[in-house]
Amino acid sequence: MPQRAFSSSLPTIRSSLFINNEWVETAKSFPVEDPATGKVFMHAPAAGAADVDAAVKAARACFHSSAWGKRSTGAHRAEVLRKMGSALKRERDDFARLESLDNGKPLFEAEADIDTCVDLFDYFAGLAEKLDTESSHGGTVPLEVSDEAISAKLRKEPYGVIGAVTPWNFPLMQAVVKVAPAMAAGCTMVLKPSEVCPATCLRLGDIALEAGLPPGALNVLSGTGTDAGQPLLDHRGVDRLSFTGSGRTGHRVLEAASQRLIPASVELGGKSAILVFDDVDVDATVDWIMCGIFICTGQICSATSRLLVQDTIYPKLMERLVEETKKLKVGSQFDEDTKIGPLVNRNQLDMVNGAVERAKAAGAKVLVGGHAEPSDGYFYPPTILDDVPTDSEAWQSEIFGPVLAVRSFATEEEAIAIANDTVYGLANAVCTADEARSARVAEELHSGVVWQNCSQFLTSQTPFGGFKESGFGKEYGEMGLEEYLKVKTIIRCDPKYSWEYYVPRKQ
Repeated sequence: MPQRAFSSSLPTIRSSLFINNEWVETAKSFPVEDPATGKVFMHAPAAGAADVDAAVKAARACFHSSAWGKRSTGAHRAEVLRKMGSALKRERDDFARLESLDNGKPLFEAEADIDTCVDLFDYFAGLAEKLDTESSHGGTVPLEVSDEAISAKLRKEPYGVIGAVTPWNFPLMQAVVKVAPAMAAGCTMVLKPSEVCPATCLRLGDIALEAGLPPGALNVLSGTGTDAGQPLLDHRGVDRLSFTGSGRTGHRVLEAASQRLIPASVELGGKSAILVFDDVDVDATVDWIMCGIFICTGQICSATSRLLVQDTIYPKLMERLVEETKKLKVGSQFDEDTKIGPLVNRNQLDMVNGAVERAKAAGAKVLVGGHAEPSDGYFYPPTILDDVPTDSEAWQSEIFGPVLAVRSFATEEEAIAIANDTVYGLANAVCTADEARSARVAEELHSGVVWQNCSQFLTSQTPFGGFKESGFGKEYGEMGLEEYLKVKTIIRCDPKYSWEYYVPRKQ
């Protein structure tokens, strides 16, 4: 089988925690597997409560120093962010290979993820500079008041120390979309990546050192949720929490935030729908349907995993979709022809396999895939389930694998009602050549993102976040930066006037 051209040696691996710009050894470690083979390729450092405490204290000291926080300029932070992006761009191939090895996604997908990370550093560098140019240092914004003896302004300030917990499906990208805006705002951060795929996040320490981030600005702790994640959530030195992952863990994040009355942003699961009307270009639409469910082996919170097809085009579109899905090559992430890599681990494979078996029992018909072949790796074929009952687990619950659930519909109103009948609200898509209908449907779909004639398309400038049980808060775009800024109102009265001067003006 042909191989992509890359070095046969392992990419650079870090086996230490990154705290206060130093590599810190740990007494314990845990194995990390290549999901294509099931073999361990590294042992990651296992952080504990003491490591969390040291990292948070380093982050707090940095935030209150003259080197960072609200005492630094946006221009300086922008310079550092651009250096981080440049360093990552130079190391792109090494990072991409490490991401593929750790996560199992095909190398071409990992390369695209690293390119997105580079763009994010550059984009948020520009927003950091914009904080300076809004007015004076610190991002102050003048306000109009009715009395010349009174002035007021808003001052945007960094929140402080951010505790960030990130998932395994886009390990580096989900970290950078938090790190870049937090650094742009002047915050400091303790990052706890998923223990399933920690490799590239640990390498962020190398990027931080080269770019000149001051000690404590960024700290990276690999470890389990129990030993490292929960102590970070509970630490009283953290000013804000940012989490991407499962709804179950999201509840724990919000509970921890509520105990200390600090803000938290949570980006959780989804069960997104893609609505296809009978006036579409079939070939283009089939391509977007497959993109929406099969990239990253379907392990995407925003995956458009429910397909609703208008009955008048249903036979034609489904025939084409099944034909194209059968062509997808499942295999090692480093094989040139691979389009579908392995699932991330054995647990995920068992979960997907179980969900499909229960869907069959509930009456769904398997058109493609539906069964994992024996293998040392965690491979599951792209699967299409037809006539999936709307009250079934396969239609209502997130499977987080390459499994597409399909139903037909007759009218626009029916399609919208079925799409909105879910506890989730992360993203949806509508495919139609009728611009008026596309606009109507987009307005009626209950989700934080709606794609028109596409799926999974995202840029650094476009805010991303969900409704309902898919969480709240935004990432990407200017709104992603605002998550790390708090607003202070400063009201100034003329010093030559006493309280009595102002009282009549208040009545």
